[in-house]
Amino acid sequence: MSELIKTKGIVLHEMSIKDHDKRIILFSKEFGKMIIFANGAKRAKSPLLAGTQPFVFGEFSVVENRNSYTLRQVIIDESFYELRNDMFTLAYSLYLLEVVNNVIQEMDPNDELLRLLYISLMTLKNGIHSGNIVKTVFQFRCMNMLGFAPDLSGCMECGNIDGVFTLHSRGGLVCDSCFNFKDKPMSNEAIHVLRYIQQAPLKKLFHFKINDELLSEIECKVQTYFSYFVTGKFKSLDILTTF
Repeated sequence: MSELIKTKGIVLHEMSIKDHDKRIILFSKEFGKMIIFANGAKRAKSPLLAGTQPFVFGEFSVVENRNSYTLRQVIIDESFYELRNDMFTLAYSLYLLEVVNNVIQEMDPNDELLRLLYISLMTLKNGIHSGNIVKTVFQFRCMNMLGFAPDLSGCMECGNIDGVFTLHSRGGLVCDSCFNFKDKPMSNEAIHVLRYIQQAPLKKLFHFKINDELLSEIECKVQTYFSYFVTGKFKSLDILTTF
């Protein structure tokens, strides 16, 4: 009989298999991405029904098969059910799951990214920040964890720390002496906020306030930088562009 494996994680995706079964993708603390089959999980009285929905964080007990795992039990720590109460909050939350599913690999754990995802979802659940703030902070901090953190100490070309800068996809800030800006340079306030997002302890990551003008500036720069390294079609964002 196969050994029972227990792991903490967040459900990123669910898919129906036949009439009563599911296949889920779990972001596991110990194993990274896991493909798990949940037999009978679609049945109304199944003990696996609630624990195999997206966003669920808990302890998953599985047995290993040749190329996948079979779910035996879920102990739910946090369902994040409240994320479904608002369409826009749900869309931003699903976007975070899509991004993580896009960037993680099987047997490649990333505990810091898992913690970032959990904290970001909790911030959305509690309404601490708007969805676009959480999305922008998540994207930028995610770059640290994937090895694409930009150099924000000064110009990455000449080392200048007092010039006028913009964020470049080559890996950091560049000054106006080294690069011909096609758009407006970044404000000092925006660079300061990005440094905070990059360096703050995760538990304090969302402990800041920002006005709409500064958010708009940062959101544009971060989206461009993030999209250079993380490609793909994220269906959840279609909801946001429809309205």
